Amino acid sequence: MVHEAHPLAGRKRVQPQDLLDEELITVPVTLERLDIYTRFLVPANYRPRQHRTAETIDLMLQLVCAGRGVTVLPDWLLQEDASGLPIRALRLGDSGIRKSINLGVRRGEETTSYIDGFLKLAREMGR
Repeated sequence: MVHEAHPLAGRKRVQPQDLLDEELITVPVTLERLDIYTRFLVPANYRPRQHRTAETIDLMLQLVCAGRGVTVLPDWLLQEDASGLPIRALRLGDSGIRKSINLGVRRGEETTSYIDGFLKLAREMGR
């Protein structure tokens, strides 16, 4: 994601070298756990100019809106949290980063409202 006035905003996708001069904002986990590094940047032997973390998705989005950097978030999260903000979503590489998440639920708990809601959202996004 980039601010709508960012030089990359007119593109549909970015390549690893496009992030060389950028400040990348991510959640505060080790680089080994970030797909942007392990599946996109490191295999191409590129790194962003700077890496910073933000504790919440809202803060990450606000930093992007303020032109303070770029960030990477899943499509489903963008659709929920970035609606109406002056930002553009770009695809990473030619096909993006696809990832599967496995979920286990105890029998009988699948009808709990928040679990049921999550499962419905996951099914919609998986299509």
